[in-house]
Amino acid sequence: MNAFVEGLVLIGGFLAVAAYGYYAISKLEDVLNHNSAYLEAEYDQKEQQDDLNIAAANLCTMQVGAQVLKDMKNQHPNLHCTFSMGEEPELLHALRTGNVDVVIMHSKAENDKAVRQQKVMLQAQSFTNEDGVTITPIDTTLQSQFVVWKNQDHCPFTTEFVQKLCGRGA
Repeated sequence: MNAFVEGLVLIGGFLAVAAYGYYAISKLEDVLNHNSAYLEAEYDQKEQQDDLNIAAANLCTMQVGAQVLKDMKNQHPNLHCTFSMGEEPELLHALRTGNVDVVIMHSKAENDKAVRQQKVMLQAQSFTNEDGVTITPIDTTLQSQFVVWKNQDHCPFTTEFVQKLCGRGA
């Protein structure tokens, strides 16, 4: 009978250790799932920050911006860039709604505290499209352009693009 009680206590102890182990593992799983969700959200946020959307009013000045983006992509391989084109009112609306980060246009934007702008002299450049057609501007002299971006934009890529683009101007 003594051996039976010892066996029963031993089995009870084993079951208690197994129950505690199961409880500890389930808590560890909850912590790991929480950390995994946090890391995924942080990764998604970083992924969004690697997007840079540029818009321009002039097709030939887009080439200058494309060269700046090419240089930036060499330094930041995960940077995804989008170039759009449109009329100046459309571009400013897209900037205000957050669809683009930077606008390059001919005229100065209205006095608006929500945006910053910098005048730059850019030379329109020829480029060849994917079909091999060369697009050449008639006027290749330096042209006054304005680079416009959101005042509250803290994206380092926006700042870097503006600084590099304005540094290329005369």
